Amino acid sequence: MRIVSLAPSITETLFAVGAGAEVVAVSDLSDFPPEARSIERVGSYMKPNVEAVIAHRPDLVIAVPSPGNREAVEGLMALGLRVLVVEEGPTIGDILGAIGRIADECERHDAGRVLVERLRERVAAVRRRVAPLPRPRVLMVVGENPLVAVGDDNLLAELLREAGADNVASGLGRWPRLSVEFVVKSAPQVVIDSSMGDEASADLSFYAGLGIEAVRRGRLHAVRLDEVLRPGPRIGEGLEKLARLLHPRAFGEPAPAARPAGAPR
Repeated sequence: MRIVSLAPSITETLFAVGAGAEVVAVSDLSDFPPEARSIERVGSYMKPNVEAVIAHRPDLVIAVPSPGNREAVEGLMALGLRVLVVEEGPTIGDILGAIGRIADECERHDAGRVLVERLRERVAAVRRRVAPLPRPRVLMVVGENPLVAVGDDNLLAELLREAGADNVASGLGRWPRLSVEFVVKSAPQVVIDSSMGDEASADLSFYAGLGIEAVRRGRLHAVRLDEVLRPGPRIGEGLEKLARLLHPRAFGEPAPAARPAGAPR
């Protein structure tokens, strides 16, 4: 089988169920696992190149629904190509369902069932660890200038709940734009900023003068979240990563040391 993947998360799933050798082309940014980096590209997740896809003579094209790629996907279907469209969210259940469908479509039924069950168990294990613990007030930032946070009805919102967080931006929409005044007034105990990469490269000075508890307690985190921003087989790993930030002691890690506001990380 010759398979074309039109999203990084689909590429990860195909490799995770043992179909990586059958992937002949992928979308831009498909860089995990490392083997995917050497596979030919057929445009971006939002704008796949129909001619490039056809040139690879695929037996199966797998895509996720998006306003940006709809015309291209419908064009591929109209040409008679076998196209599977799977939902990436907004729930963990949707992701597990998509993994199962992808595995079945590329004849990796058993591998798909094993992977889904393993992910269910990992999610349940995190849930059990954090269930009895107090839920810290958490602000999760996904964009800057303007400041955009995780709100409701999306995958990250569900992951925050499962990781044991009380989301301060809940009730403000899916991806609310926040003012500095709101950030101060909401008094987050933990801030997770995924808009600037990891802590080694992030500039977190914006938060230093806000006087919020998260800064005073050393609970301001800049993290890469590819595991959850690409809804796929690393979703359990991503959930645990969030839970460890929120409840380090539950995972046998020391609590962060308090530091004066504005102190270097």
